[in-house]
Amino acid sequence: MNDLAAQAINGDARLAHVMHTGSQPTGATQSSTQMGPMLVAMGKLSQKDLSLILAMQKREGLRFGEAALKLGVAKQEDINAILAEQFAYTQTPAVSSKLDHRLNALFQPDSPQAEALRSLRSELMLRYFNPQPHGSLALVSAEDAEGSALATADLAVCFAQLGLRTLLVDTNLRAPQLNRLFHLPEHAPGLSDWLADRSVVAPTNIDAVRSLWLLPAGTRAPNPQELLSGRHYQERLRALANQFDVTLISTAPMDSNRDAQIVAAQSGAALLLARQHQTRTQALEIICSRLRDLGVRLLGAALLG
Repeated sequence: MNDLAAQAINGDARLAHVMHTGSQPTGATQSSTQMGPMLVAMGKLSQKDLSLILAMQKREGLRFGEAALKLGVAKQEDINAILAEQFAYTQTPAVSSKLDHRLNALFQPDSPQAEALRSLRSELMLRYFNPQPHGSLALVSAEDAEGSALATADLAVCFAQLGLRTLLVDTNLRAPQLNRLFHLPEHAPGLSDWLADRSVVAPTNIDAVRSLWLLPAGTRAPNPQELLSGRHYQERLRALANQFDVTLISTAPMDSNRDAQIVAAQSGAALLLARQHQTRTQALEIICSRLRDLGVRLLGAALLG
């Protein structure tokens, strides 16, 4: 995803720059929840190193992280890990991570794309999730299964970074997309197996992302519409969503089937995803008309570049 411009019903969402620093205030009282003692507890610093850092911090007016780096007794990745722990924030995964590196909210947190995602998250919090904390939201597109799944996954990461218990569900039972984004086995049991009573399935916690769980699509079933229209889907997804603060549902594109229409109707609310210079206005109008006829609340649209 090269770009994402968030647009809500009442206008473009404003962007706010988020600064990330690698230090703590000078002169702060050392405790078990501050950077120095935490690095010592992790075995990254010795007590001698800590004393040297504190002396330089006081002498030169530096922040703790700056002093540690200047002395060469700590690494930037160790400081980043402590900051992530202190601020309950998801640390950027290592380059060797098996997660899809196109997840901008994880791998490029300071990029314009990640900032646009956070702006979209804020709009959704204000317009939908805050007054209805346990509601689910379907993300619907006209085409481009891979692009819309990536955008949905990226948005789920953003919600999880707030510390909200976030559930991401893949309802594209015909061509599952989310397994490879989060490096899950291609044939991992999931939603279809649960709905068909083939097995008991629980969402998978994504270790690298705080507060994010994924319910994959599961085995490719011969009857996806019947499974998504059935009583099990509505009852079980509602009960599952009640255990989370935010539930985002990735859907199959509507250019080839009506699975997404069924899912959106079950959720009661939807966000449209459109591809810049690709999605036709007429296609979006048709989707909007169909969803409104079903009583689905349309929250707005996100433009994928």
